[in-house]
Amino acid sequence: MNTQDQTVQAEFSPDMFRRCLGEYGTGVTVITTSVEGELYGMTSNSFASVSLDPPLVLWSIRRESTSFAAFETCEHFAVNILSEAQVDLSQRFAKSGPGKFEGVDWAEGIGGAPLIDGVVASFQCRSHTAYDGGDHLILIGEVLACDRAHRQPLMFSKGRYAVPVDHPDTKVFATPDTPGPTLLNEQLLSLMLVRAYSVVAQRLEEGRRTAGLGLSLMQARLLKAIQMFPDRTLEDLLPEVLGDVDSALVNLSALEAADLASVDGVGRIRLTSAGMARLHNLVDHTLESERLLFKDVPAKDIETVQRVLTSIIASGRTMA
Repeated sequence: MNTQDQTVQAEFSPDMFRRCLGEYGTGVTVITTSVEGELYGMTSNSFASVSLDPPLVLWSIRRESTSFAAFETCEHFAVNILSEAQVDLSQRFAKSGPGKFEGVDWAEGIGGAPLIDGVVASFQCRSHTAYDGGDHLILIGEVLACDRAHRQPLMFSKGRYAVPVDHPDTKVFATPDTPGPTLLNEQLLSLMLVRAYSVVAQRLEEGRRTAGLGLSLMQARLLKAIQMFPDRTLEDLLPEVLGDVDSALVNLSALEAADLASVDGVGRIRLTSAGMARLHNLVDHTLESERLLFKDVPAKDIETVQRVLTSIIASGRTMA
């Protein structure tokens, strides 16, 4: 069919715009600074390179962010690119409020900006230029120093966390970044949990699409979080959905558009009756999918995993 003379009528709406942006996979960073001795940090996936000569990078911040004034006026900031083992840090710094750096290992960088331990790479920047970007401010930094480590980066795509995997068409040509046996990484329980989650999530996502349930994995997670913690705000629910504010807003908008959730005038979220019914369908489908996925795993091993994971979740639960 000759389509040269045909015009594609693309849909545009704020919700569609957010969804399309979510298709672009990125790394995950925590941007940090220090202003008059007070530390600030926030999760961002808007980081990008600008120029090699001079060395410039950029990121953007929402004007409604509680840290906006600090980053707008700071003289220096640091970009910390998170590793695949730092999902917890991404969630911690995605929330607003004090105490973000409590219990976090970091070193003081140029201008006092915190350099977080365990990251893939870091850039220490002097604030260079700021540009208006609608509801965001685009901040360009001149890189004064940078460093990297032999770790795998944390990724974010389609509203959920991910880990990098070689494409099957190019894997044969890949060369290891570090010498020595790569199986040493498998001894790290935190990395094994992240990778196992990625495998299971992918299988469940495929099953949901096949069954025509109409929700992504992260939308399903948000639906469950709303049911578990009704009348909470989206910010309250962020630790439960493993995402940042922007992706969570996209998913919430989708649930509202499908009449599965409602938000009152002060931001409290509840499931609708249709949302509760859809959640029951999702749970039933997930239980059946898990039964098939783990059918070759002994029941005693499943019970052990459930007990360990329940203990881990309980130790980190912050929502009353």
